[in-house]
Amino acid sequence: MKISLFSLIILGGLLCQAQVKEVQLKDRLPITPDRPITVVIDNVFGAIEVTASSTPTVSYEVLKTINADHEKALEKGLAEVNMKVVQRNDSIIFYLTAPFICDHWSGCYQRGRWMDGPEDYSFTFDYQLQIPASANLKVQTVDQGNVTIAGITGMVSAENVNGDVEIKGAHSVTRATTVNGDVEVTFQKRPNLDGRFSTINGTINLYCTSDLSASVTAKTMHGSLYSAFDFETKKPELKKVVSKKGTSTTYQLNETFGIEIGKDGPTLSFETLNGDIYLRKL
Repeated sequence: MKISLFSLIILGGLLCQAQVKEVQLKDRLPITPDRPITVVIDNVFGAIEVTASSTPTVSYEVLKTINADHEKALEKGLAEVNMKVVQRNDSIIFYLTAPFICDHWSGCYQRGRWMDGPEDYSFTFDYQLQIPASANLKVQTVDQGNVTIAGITGMVSAENVNGDVEIKGAHSVTRATTVNGDVEVTFQKRPNLDGRFSTINGTINLYCTSDLSASVTAKTMHGSLYSAFDFETKKPELKKVVSKKGTSTTYQLNETFGIEIGKDGPTLSFETLNGDIYLRKL
């Protein structure tokens, strides 16, 4: 039997086709009613979506996706990269494990978070969680997904690198940051804690009730700060600069400028490189 060169090329192409496998991970974790709880999601690649639940449970659905060059690499990726869920005291922690991932939870963070990663497969974990509205929440991801949070009235911290951060219905946001993406935060009531909001390449939108009181600081290179609230401009601060040898001291204007809205509010700090900052009324 003769096999043509064309047939061999087709066969080789089929054998080398990319392999994709999706695995659905889901569970419902009961918690003690009326007891403070903190939920932590430490992701790398993939989106994070968290919404409020009216039941004393933490429910999750996580889509694990492995993309590989060939079948053997696919099996390797499925075996190597996994999600773990740990309950410690008043915390529930979601994190990833793999031979090349170091973090606070595996005890090797001092070596750097990412060692030599896989060359023949890639992975994403897309999280969907429902948690009690009053829970504290701390989430982070790096790439291939946005962070969206809705209805969580506890203390919220959200970080991304390549993607947007969107938080709605918040009471207390201590951190909402990304590098390449937009940041949008909507406060259901007046902020009561200091917060930091930043992006390098993107726009920041902060929506607040009309009774907002806050001390606002902002730093931007190629953007502006816009406020829908009445404010008073703060006096520019001087920054003390001492030479490396300690032989001279100079004073420079601080690059951060500030405004005061209302009285005795928390400090809300904003920073962008290429993007504007908007303080908007609901």
